[in-house]
Amino acid sequence: MSRTSYLVIGSGASATMATLALSGHPDAQVTVLDLGSTLDRDRKETLARVAGQSPQDWSDQDLDTISSSPVRTSKGALPQKRSYGSDYPFRDVGQNTGINQRGTHADVVSSAYGGFTNVWGAQLMPFSRSTFDRWPISWQEMEPHYRAILDEVPLAAEVDDLAQHFPLLNERSGLPPLGARTNALLSRYEKHRDTVNDRGVTVGRARLAFHARECVRCGLCMTGCPYSLIYSAAHTMEKLRRLPNVRHHDRLLVERVGQDGEQVFARCRNTQTGERVEFRADRLLIGAGGMGTTRLVLGSLPSPPRSIDLLESVQFLVPFLSSRAVADVCEPGVSDFTLNQFNLLVQFDNEVYDTSQVHCYPYNSAVLDALPAVLRTRAAAGLTRQLLSRLTVGLGYLPSWASPALRLSCRPGSSGGLPELDLTAVPGNGGTDMLRRVLGRLTRSAPKLDLWPVLTHVRASAPGSSYHFGGSFPHSGSSARPLTATDRSGRLPCWDRIHLVDGSVFPSIPSTTFTMTVMANAHRIATEVASANGMLRGVVLSSSRG
Repeated sequence: MSRTSYLVIGSGASATMATLALSGHPDAQVTVLDLGSTLDRDRKETLARVAGQSPQDWSDQDLDTISSSPVRTSKGALPQKRSYGSDYPFRDVGQNTGINQRGTHADVVSSAYGGFTNVWGAQLMPFSRSTFDRWPISWQEMEPHYRAILDEVPLAAEVDDLAQHFPLLNERSGLPPLGARTNALLSRYEKHRDTVNDRGVTVGRARLAFHARECVRCGLCMTGCPYSLIYSAAHTMEKLRRLPNVRHHDRLLVERVGQDGEQVFARCRNTQTGERVEFRADRLLIGAGGMGTTRLVLGSLPSPPRSIDLLESVQFLVPFLSSRAVADVCEPGVSDFTLNQFNLLVQFDNEVYDTSQVHCYPYNSAVLDALPAVLRTRAAAGLTRQLLSRLTVGLGYLPSWASPALRLSCRPGSSGGLPELDLTAVPGNGGTDMLRRVLGRLTRSAPKLDLWPVLTHVRASAPGSSYHFGGSFPHSGSSARPLTATDRSGRLPCWDRIHLVDGSVFPSIPSTTFTMTVMANAHRIATEVASANGMLRGVVLSSSRG
């Protein structure tokens, strides 16, 4: 049987799920081109040791090594997470060199094996049906690919009020025991549901990509689960690269792509040796993330635009206080799983399109580190304990149509490398109008939920810092689409064998969780491309035999 060869760029959420879809076709030969940075050797050794022990047996030294708190890297952005104490997901090995940020604070392109899923919040929820009513891809077309993703990615979730508009779609495990603050809030919501809903707020439990049944509630979720229970795309890619029809190459920075007749090519530079190498295949799928793919494509187009806008679902931080305290969260032995535990959905229409979603987190050590210095002194210990026993941290998002866009201005790079980019925020209100309305609805619901937003400490993150961005080359249903729009297979008008498969092709970015749809859409594109190739090959073989 003749084979179709595919190149896939990246190993994050989109590239991995595209590879998963392609690998299921027996006539597909897949070559993955990846930067592939991994955890430092000494931390790998420490992690292996810790993973073989129970929490009570961990040494203080090993625990300190793998549980560094997030680090503040720039004003206006949330602290940058660490993965087992390492910054390897954010290291620049050439992929970010030449990107100049002006008033933005984006952790632009990850070099990590598994991409930013090494440090994500693990929230796993589809977009609403009403979102796809405005896309050229329908909910009915996306649903089987959501389900396919959930056959691979573990889901911990519960049936709740969010399920009406965001169905669970597949079997799941329950969540681990929730914290006292979460249970108290859910109880109050059950009692006052109608009133809270009338005020435009729906409360639901978290939807998380992790193996909840095995969770020991050690409290280290936000710095890296010692038992690797939180899903990373690296988990799937590690299985895929063992297949006979998948090859994975790391330490490769793809600097240019293109198409010659019926062949595609990717020109790469080895990030260790500087050697340049070219790969060729029948088709190419680019999953380098919204920013990485946009930069690569701008540097590869025959006639690139001088600038292009990138959509973002802007992020904001809102602390909540409750009048009723819970158990002293700082006491030894009082520990929760520290991922998102419950969600607040604030909606402004009946179709659940114009929304803001707030993910609410229990106490973790990063919360204490973020308090003013005076509250971290021994003299203030009593006051700090009282504060933390009433505190919930909310991380919210606004949809792209209520958020400022990011503008990428492009010029040629040196020596045939990636183009130089200037990244700026497009002037606008920055989502302040919608954020004000969101806070108003949360405040009106506060008496019933005993969850009071501290309005003086709400902070909108700087442009580019949400990780939820894309839309530079959006899917279009028009046959006469613009030169910077893609068809449903992620193809720009100038190429018919190169497919963009990540957030860069999203027509819009809702406020609800992002990565699950990135995965599902990449899986959809790859499935349709492989199926079409199979059908075309069947027609050619039948014609030749006839």
